[in-house]
Amino acid sequence: MKRCAVLFWLFLLLCKTAQAQGLSLIRDEEVERGLSFYLTPLFEQAGLEPKNMRIHLVRDDSINAFAVQGLHVFVHTGLLTKADNAQEVVAVLAHETGHIAGGHIVRLYENMRIARRNMLLSMVLGAVVAGASGRGDAAMGVMSGMMSSSQGLLAGYRRSEENAADETAVRLLTATGHDLSGFADIMRKLQKQEDLYDNDNAAPWRSHPMVRERLALISARPSKAADAKRVKRENDLFLRMKAKLDGFLSSPQKIKALYKDDSLPSRYARAVLAYRTGNFADAERQVDDLIKTEPENPYFYELKGQLLFETARGKEAIAPYEKAVGLLPDSDLFRIGLAQAVLSDEDAPDTNRALAVLSSVNADLPAVWRLKATAYGQSGQTGAAAYALAEYNLMTGDAKQARRFAKKAADLLPANDPSALKARDILEGLKENPPPQR
Repeated sequence: MKRCAVLFWLFLLLCKTAQAQGLSLIRDEEVERGLSFYLTPLFEQAGLEPKNMRIHLVRDDSINAFAVQGLHVFVHTGLLTKADNAQEVVAVLAHETGHIAGGHIVRLYENMRIARRNMLLSMVLGAVVAGASGRGDAAMGVMSGMMSSSQGLLAGYRRSEENAADETAVRLLTATGHDLSGFADIMRKLQKQEDLYDNDNAAPWRSHPMVRERLALISARPSKAADAKRVKRENDLFLRMKAKLDGFLSSPQKIKALYKDDSLPSRYARAVLAYRTGNFADAERQVDDLIKTEPENPYFYELKGQLLFETARGKEAIAPYEKAVGLLPDSDLFRIGLAQAVLSDEDAPDTNRALAVLSSVNADLPAVWRLKATAYGQSGQTGAAAYALAEYNLMTGDAKQARRFAKKAADLLPANDPSALKARDILEGLKENPPPQR
């Protein structure tokens, strides 16, 4: 049972959608941009296009990151909260960049397809043997042997690709002004994890080389002196990202123990903790102090806007969100926050302003369509609201509701209205390619 689950879980891990993986994704502009700052030089050195990368934060306490097709990089929050410095995080990202640059992900999908085919074949042959011999144990032997062979081959392939990714990571780290100390340190953390959970019975199906093997590889490579300026910038970003994530995700006891001094990261963590635990007046005071310290920091204004909005002070949240958007105008998340604040005044919502704010936001974000539906609905544009809800439900996987609202939009809007045409496209698309049942 345990062995047969290996391919299944590996397949889930590499599926494109977080829903298929059962991942809990969170969004944070500051952390995503910090990770992008780390990844950009790695991508450039690897011959990849940084502007095409997509970074996803996974709320999970384990030290992990992985990449899937389409330059999507998933980073567990545990990597950031358990690392001691930015160099450990950059080393893991260099490893994942090695997978992407080496074409490992594309080939892995093909190898998994072959493995799944072999597993299906084993079941067919098992049925044939059972029918011919009348012995169920013989059939199980055939199936078990072929499945074990497929799993072992796939795991062996994965181990070789992990070694190749480590080799590439060493090259990328050296080329981008890093020494190999962070790589070695994060490997030691993983070794403790491996020693805790390792099982000798799992060795033939191991998808990663033993950590001690990877440490040996790193130790055998010459390590150049790091670019001190680059490393300092990375570590400054890291301390703030880690403090913010700890503030939102870690226990109050941990935060009080780790963030006792008067440094900005410590103040940041304490402000987030106060907000998270419902000490709103204290949180607002602390956030205002942060803003006084760095009046051009957009993330502090975002935090204040979020605090005010979520404590039913939406009209007051508009000003800090406006400041955040002004300082970082290309932030979709900030614009969504501003639009929410603008629409929160139920007596006199400025729907035109909200729609203008959302006009430049990435239309692939479900929240955009939900807010557009609210704005259109509040302004009496029922047909446009129905179309926006159709898009929202399509993106969130509710085909039944998407079909219902698309039909409503097609019925209410003028036939030549662009939204009516798109609504009919949704209906046709659902008819030709019905989504799988959830």
